[in-house]
Amino acid sequence: MWDTFQSLLDYDKDQDLRRMYSLLSRIPEGLEPLRKKFEEHVKRTGLAAIATLVGTDSATIDELDPTAYVDALLEVHTKYSDTVNHSFRGEAGFFASIDRACREFVNHNAVTGVLSSRSPELLAKHADALLRKSNKLAEKSDLEGSLNRVMIIFNYLKEKDVFQTFYSTKLSKRLIHGLSESDEAEASMISKLKEACGSKYTIKLQRMFTDISLSQDLTESFKEHVVQSQNHADMNITFSVMILGTNFWPLSRPKGSFIVPTDIRLPYDLFQKFYERMHPHRKLAWLWNYSKNELQTTYLNQKYIFMTSTYQMTVLLEYNNRDSLSLDELGTAINVGRDVLTQVLQPLVRSGILISDGADQYDLNLHFESKKIRVNLNQPTKAEVKAESSDVLKTVDEDRKYIILATIVRIMKARKTMENELLIQEVISELSKRFTPDVPAIKKAIEMLLDQGYIKLVDDTQDTFAYIA
Repeated sequence: MWDTFQSLLDYDKDQDLRRMYSLLSRIPEGLEPLRKKFEEHVKRTGLAAIATLVGTDSATIDELDPTAYVDALLEVHTKYSDTVNHSFRGEAGFFASIDRACREFVNHNAVTGVLSSRSPELLAKHADALLRKSNKLAEKSDLEGSLNRVMIIFNYLKEKDVFQTFYSTKLSKRLIHGLSESDEAEASMISKLKEACGSKYTIKLQRMFTDISLSQDLTESFKEHVVQSQNHADMNITFSVMILGTNFWPLSRPKGSFIVPTDIRLPYDLFQKFYERMHPHRKLAWLWNYSKNELQTTYLNQKYIFMTSTYQMTVLLEYNNRDSLSLDELGTAINVGRDVLTQVLQPLVRSGILISDGADQYDLNLHFESKKIRVNLNQPTKAEVKAESSDVLKTVDEDRKYIILATIVRIMKARKTMENELLIQEVISELSKRFTPDVPAIKKAIEMLLDQGYIKLVDDTQDTFAYIA
């Protein structure tokens, strides 16, 4: 009878499965062989579903649609959860089999290879797509249901810290550029993550929302200040600023010393002085690489609004004085590296706003036309997206080193003395809810703490450590 079980699973014979379960549940340990076979079957099905997805997708694995990937994982989970409910009477042992199988194929499959960081990245990108304004799930109930399904896969991730870092990076861009579908949906997702992993996991995410709220109030105060100032009440620029805490936002500072264009120098200087008077002991670091702008054309018959990055804005403002500029001249005006400048210019040339003959000369297209009045030029390139993923994983690796060190110190402070193997096991146990640390990384951290004098070897032993108060 146990041998027949696999055939019934293969052909989805729910009624026969229900009868078999009813018979074998009366025998002591009669269900255990079924649970093991069921676990292996779910695992194989999950691996096959992802292999089929990769096989039918014309794009490479790096370009795989995150939503298609997550949907494939969820389809397997949903199917066999229904099987347990309908055929196995919701028996906990079979749900445990699903959990073990899902944990395997979610973290290691044809897409991830040996890297269990790939699933957290794709899940975070899928969540980002759900929470953006462009999401087609207009009904709140549909969106809430989709976020609940995200959490189903999230709970199976081995490297939840990778998801956290990717998610915070995506959230920062949604907040900076005003792309969130709704504050309620964002708060709901953070609440779900908090419930799953605790308040420490989401404290930075919550602080990011606080910064946005405070920045809105600060911008209003600045506008009032400008209006009250008789010398600058006629400033013909709409200007808003976000003050973001360094320790909470996953943002990198721009390379080089950006030259602030003359056209925005006045509001820049005004705000700098305004903020320094309010907070004399704080220092502002301007993140021009995340700023965005809108420019209105006056040189064409049709008026357009160009939505640009600050670097793109600076390039276009140079054409107020001349219709043709070389790459070197533009580089001098912006004061950024040649590689960055090339990336800045690509969308301007691709859209037809600038014309290049391929000889590092860029001319303003005086006959530019577009079907859209608002032309969005501030789009990330594939190279930038790939670099972002690489930077996030580097950040995760660095953070893990400090987390492992802090965990060892905390354990040793509580235990006072501990054997090497037991210490390693306890570190793995304590960190397993966030990620699975490598044993070599733990040993390296122990050596570092020995060298720095936080712990020491107990006399006459080679594998027992003592905490140094």
